Amino acid sequence: MNFSLSSLLAPDTASVEHLTALADGLGGAVDQVAQLMGASRATAAEIDAELKDIDSAASARHMALLTSLRSSYITPLPRQDLYLMADGLNNAVEKVCNAGLLIMATEQFRLPAEAMDVLENLGRQAELLQEAVIQFRDLDALEETWIQLQRNSKRAERVMIEWISGMTGDLLQRSYNRQREAAHAVDAAIVAVRQITVHVGSILVQES
Repeated sequence: MNFSLSSLLAPDTASVEHLTALADGLGGAVDQVAQLMGASRATAAEIDAELKDIDSAASARHMALLTSLRSSYITPLPRQDLYLMADGLNNAVEKVCNAGLLIMATEQFRLPAEAMDVLENLGRQAELLQEAVIQFRDLDALEETWIQLQRNSKRAERVMIEWISGMTGDLLQRSYNRQREAAHAVDAAIVAVRQITVHVGSILVQES
């Protein structure tokens, strides 16, 4: 297997630390949204503040990574790949936080079991992305992580289909509309994480 010179020589860099923090922020955002299931209005207010802090921190990390890349001579991957990873993670954090804000705004604190299944899946993918960031110089390990990300992405999409198709006429129209909005917001987070998985795959192809 061929490795690029930068992959062999690169020490741990600030960009990797920023990416790790972004992946950790994604996991934190998913955890906060999961806590909304069964939450009270008082609890939701605390989660609202926490989600906004996580989103702001992710944006700050994204910008800090760009600054660090502009002054780095040796990086563990080409600069464009690192930036795209950071942009994807920041976008995923934003989508998860937005889903939480929408759930709070519509007070959908009793969503069906499929919603929690999706959130648990997203939490697992956040963990896998943390692992992926530290595997940039071990492409065999990165490939195994990518495979797991792919499997989790497919499962999340299947559960989303079950969630949306399971909405029935038993719901009042207003409740039905709000639950669909919540489902679409969560689905946007799934798509954002899937896009990161696609980029991890492109890194494997490019660096192998």
